[in-house]
Amino acid sequence: MAPVPLPLAGRVHRAMRDFVAGAGTRRALPTTMHVGAPEGQHVDIPVEPWQDPGLRTELVARALAGLEDAAFEHALPWVTRTGGHDTHDTDLHWCAAARSSFGRFGLELPGFFVVTRQGWSNLLTGEVHRWDRVRPARYRD
Repeated sequence: MAPVPLPLAGRVHRAMRDFVAGAGTRRALPTTMHVGAPEGQHVDIPVEPWQDPGLRTELVARALAGLEDAAFEHALPWVTRTGGHDTHDTDLHWCAAARSSFGRFGLELPGFFVVTRQGWSNLLTGEVHRWDRVRPARYRD
């Protein structure tokens, strides 16, 4: 399994740490699908248990279609949720929706990222990045 290319890994890692730091001390984070640029324009899709495969694919496709050119060309899909790095059914459902939607636009799926308080993982490569403790921005350099 090849690791995420360095520029992509840097984009993902920094954005994901910022997300977790911004979540504050809340114990449970809502499960949300995101499409776009982690550090810029992106669309957040609330995850509901009643969403079926067709609806999930349509939501991701509409999110992609609504992105500006720069965000569209470098779009990433990621899910934020509570829990650890073990793969959940929700992760797999949204990964399938992202794969189909990116394919509709002729885009290669650069990865599918799952973000939790413990770190992030790429479902397509199996790569996992863990962090011990995420500090709010005021404590970082």
